[in-house]
Amino acid sequence: MMKDIIKDQWGLLYSSELLLSIILLIFIIGVVANLSDGLNEKMLSEEELESLERIAVESSDYLLNNPGNPENWEEDEGLDNGIVSKNIVPGLAIKKKNVENGEFYSESASDEMIMSNAISYKKFIRIKNNYDSLVDGNLFNDNVMSSMAIYPLNSKIRPIEMGNDFDDDGDKTYDNNIVTVNRTVKCDFYSSFIVYNFNDFELSGDGYIRKEDCNHDSDPSLRDHANDERSFWLCKSFRVYKKSLDEYDYYLISDESVKNTGASFILESLNRTNENRKMLNQELIELNPFLMEDLENSSGEIYSIHFNVPKNRIDDFKTVLVAIPKNMTYDLISNGELKYDYFRVQDVNYILKVQYK
Repeated sequence: MMKDIIKDQWGLLYSSELLLSIILLIFIIGVVANLSDGLNEKMLSEEELESLERIAVESSDYLLNNPGNPENWEEDEGLDNGIVSKNIVPGLAIKKKNVENGEFYSESASDEMIMSNAISYKKFIRIKNNYDSLVDGNLFNDNVMSSMAIYPLNSKIRPIEMGNDFDDDGDKTYDNNIVTVNRTVKCDFYSSFIVYNFNDFELSGDGYIRKEDCNHDSDPSLRDHANDERSFWLCKSFRVYKKSLDEYDYYLISDESVKNTGASFILESLNRTNENRKMLNQELIELNPFLMEDLENSSGEIYSIHFNVPKNRIDDFKTVLVAIPKNMTYDLISNGELKYDYFRVQDVNYILKVQYK
């Protein structure tokens, strides 16, 4: 009897261990099966991945090489209030402009040139503020998730990112299912606001010769602005109309390096010439108060600006005269964008990412 009981105990123990092992094995198989199903659901087939790559590449080609439809879609007033027409297909390309000496400039109305691999900052910001509707909706017909960004090669300019945050999707994102397109292009930023780019030294270097006439050279009551052994004179004239002061804020904007150049300048109107040289030791100089003094009783005036720059510091002389729409000035100041580098054409890395929903 005792032997039978012992046998039954061992049999019971053996049966319990076997049952537990079977249950554990079934559990492991279930976990592996679910994991495999999940991976199969997440991983795209070769055909699906090729299709997604084609969407990403063709979309990037369109965005970078077409101004959009309509071409001036960024001027649509509805975009200011988040009202996006279904008829807008966004594009980033710049039309009717060319590049000369690193700067964009408008050409004749008959010029239909589209700058390849050069994008409009204004269009890019318009897309950022209406991304879901313009890109995911109008461009991709809500078939994919996407993100877009530009990363300036100049570290003084902030990157701009928009769209889906793939890095924050956790388990929802499977990296192999995301297609990325990376292109190096030029971005105009705020260079279209430049009235005059004083880059003569940059273009000519030590061989700079002043070609423009200077009113100081022909007026015996004024000291002439001939170059000497120590410094160069750079003299330019420009016209400002009184009505433009109601619409624009005029600034002299310099690179931070100008503070140490020892450069000075004279700003005058033809009716109010002077010899008052001021040191160019600020990155930002507001000009509207000075301009208004001459335009209170005049519809327009011609101004001259004269820079005197030591020859051994001409590489650090980087200055532009800009006219900024008054409705934009506050935002540029608040965003830290009222700086020299934002008024130059810059190289940027453009990145588009797409993934099936």
